[in-house]
Amino acid sequence: MSLQDEDKVIEAIEKCSRCVVNVSTVRLYHGYFYTTVPLKGMGSGVIIDSSGYILTNNHVIEGAKEITVTLANGRTLQGVLKGTCSATDIALIKVDEKNLPTVEFGDSDKLRVGQRVFAVGNPFGLVGGPTVTSGVISALNRSVRAEEGVIENLIQTDAAINPGNSGGPLIDIRGQVVGISTAIIPFAHGIGFAIPRNSAKKYTNDIMVHGKVIRPWLGITGLSITKEVAAYYNLPVESGVIVTEVV
Repeated sequence: MSLQDEDKVIEAIEKCSRCVVNVSTVRLYHGYFYTTVPLKGMGSGVIIDSSGYILTNNHVIEGAKEITVTLANGRTLQGVLKGTCSATDIALIKVDEKNLPTVEFGDSDKLRVGQRVFAVGNPFGLVGGPTVTSGVISALNRSVRAEEGVIENLIQTDAAINPGNSGGPLIDIRGQVVGISTAIIPFAHGIGFAIPRNSAKKYTNDIMVHGKVIRPWLGITGLSITKEVAAYYNLPVESGVIVTEVV
């Protein structure tokens, strides 16, 4: 990479970094002898709308009684949780502020293994702005098991994603957001995962319009037909679905 190309990449990262925030939370822990202890947590987020909408991870704000957002310039704002999707580990926060800088989005469906990416986060809200780690797309369409269940269609990268960077953007060399980093996978050492931008967009749009994620539901329980299942039940076909229950 030439110095000119490197300068363009750095400029793209700097532009995106202005839209990356620190998300600090306070949870109430109920201990022994009826005591309540406030526990602090933190992660990152990214401004997706100039009217104050911020995208982060669900596990960053889960159970939070207070949410404080620190902008890249050091200003602090109170955040209000607008909705979450635990199945994809995303959450949408709203702050009372206008004309905020917003990120530029890329198309995560066009990502390729080996493509260079950067994980941007603001884990501590320190002076000097967000932190950046670099890597490549290691794999696509990964399904991994977390404490909350299986998370599907994840981007795998070797860009370092620590818990503080969780909720920040994963960007390409043009500075376009292609994913939302997540550090929810406890066994992920030396590898990172991110929610594809296209998946996150659908769910955040649902939250902004409906206040919750809208999913289709058939209302049935089924069993996939295999050769073994077909032989056991003496079925005339060897593929399809047996409807075992109607809700």
